[in-house]
Amino acid sequence: MKQTNISSNMSTLVSQVKKLGKKVLLKKNKLTTVILAGVLIFGFSIFTYYHNTAYAVKINGKTVGVVRDKDDFTKVIDTIRDNFYKTYEAEMVFNETIEYEKIKAKKNELTSAMRMESTLKQVMSLKVKAFGIKANGKLVSVLATQAESEKVLEEIKNPYISNLEGIQDVYFGENVIIEEIAIEMKGIRTLEDTVKLIQKGTEEVKVHEVQKGESLWTIAKKYNLSVAELEEANPEVNPDKLQIKQPINLIVPKPLLTVVTVRRSRYEDNIPFPVEFEETATLYKGENKIKVAGKDGKREVYAEIVEHNDVEVTRNILEEKIITEPNKQIVLKGTKELPPKIGTGTFSNPTRGTLSSRFGWRWGRQHEGIDIAAKIGTTITAADGGKVTFSGTKSGYGKLVIIDHGGGFETYYGHCSKLLVSKGDKVYKGQKIAEVGNTGKSTGPHLHFEVRKNGKPINPLSYVKY
Repeated sequence: MKQTNISSNMSTLVSQVKKLGKKVLLKKNKLTTVILAGVLIFGFSIFTYYHNTAYAVKINGKTVGVVRDKDDFTKVIDTIRDNFYKTYEAEMVFNETIEYEKIKAKKNELTSAMRMESTLKQVMSLKVKAFGIKANGKLVSVLATQAESEKVLEEIKNPYISNLEGIQDVYFGENVIIEEIAIEMKGIRTLEDTVKLIQKGTEEVKVHEVQKGESLWTIAKKYNLSVAELEEANPEVNPDKLQIKQPINLIVPKPLLTVVTVRRSRYEDNIPFPVEFEETATLYKGENKIKVAGKDGKREVYAEIVEHNDVEVTRNILEEKIITEPNKQIVLKGTKELPPKIGTGTFSNPTRGTLSSRFGWRWGRQHEGIDIAAKIGTTITAADGGKVTFSGTKSGYGKLVIIDHGGGFETYYGHCSKLLVSKGDKVYKGQKIAEVGNTGKSTGPHLHFEVRKNGKPINPLSYVKY
């Protein structure tokens, strides 16, 4: 009986357990379904969120487009950089400030790569990597490569060292460096243009075409320059053979860089002779006469020479050896009081020589003075004291001096080779005023000497004897 009850209870228990299992399984399936649905909804939400996420790209604060991913913008920049290199054979420098702002955007709201590239070219400052030559911090020129920049500096130095021996050092007077910089393409110069710029100091071009009758002197005066400056600006021009319409450069070179050369040289040099003065009463005060001619000595010198752009700035003598000693020069110095610089009323002979033509009619016309033949360079002295009223060139007379002696008297000294006094000078009787020559209308070296009273020529032989 007990055995039957136990079996019955066991069957009931199994039946209840099966029912409970079915209920649990049913509930488990429902929970799984709920969880799966939640996961799907969450995943869809995440997908939708990230699928619509985009970035507004800003360059220097200005929006240039919208991209789904930052890499999309980077690819556009790479494309622009590659195309730039193909076009200019230079590396593009991208220094703009990039900002990304996360936003929601649908596919049709994204900016295409082509449109992005076009917009970027309008807002970007397209610069290339280049190399600038700087002197004391100031930019002199920019070249495409470092090699070109270094070549420029070599070519600037070469003219100053190519023909010099004994070079110890060569460098720039300024602090010169080559520095990598970013610059627009139009700011890059060629090697040749940079060399010219540094040598001339400017890219300005100013040219004058030679006109008929012009010389370097007249051209220099017209543009307020010196002849030396024009010659420096035109080293290839022969001043004595100017041609009509020949171009003359008016820009005087002022190099932007100073090439300093240090060289050592051995050479022979003169030793200037010393001068000793001896006083003498046979000469007037202010007059000197060589008693014993001096002679320079010789020495062998070994020196260090420093030049700036071929202009010597220092010379330091390291060694010297005397070859011949100099001979002293002795000069007589006058102490006699000067005669008065006014007319005395008497005239002395103005030069040494031979009377070659007299006063009066000659060759059918009046000869208003006398001619005294002498060698070119023979001293001409004032026939009397007075004031110089003319010293220059006059038609027929050549180089001429006229002296007013007062009392209506004047003397003329013509055909001179050299004039030693100027208009306005006061001279004393016997003072050297000129040298004999052959200028003007002359048949040979001589002095044409006139004496005039109240403007009228009178016979000089009435006052001097030859």
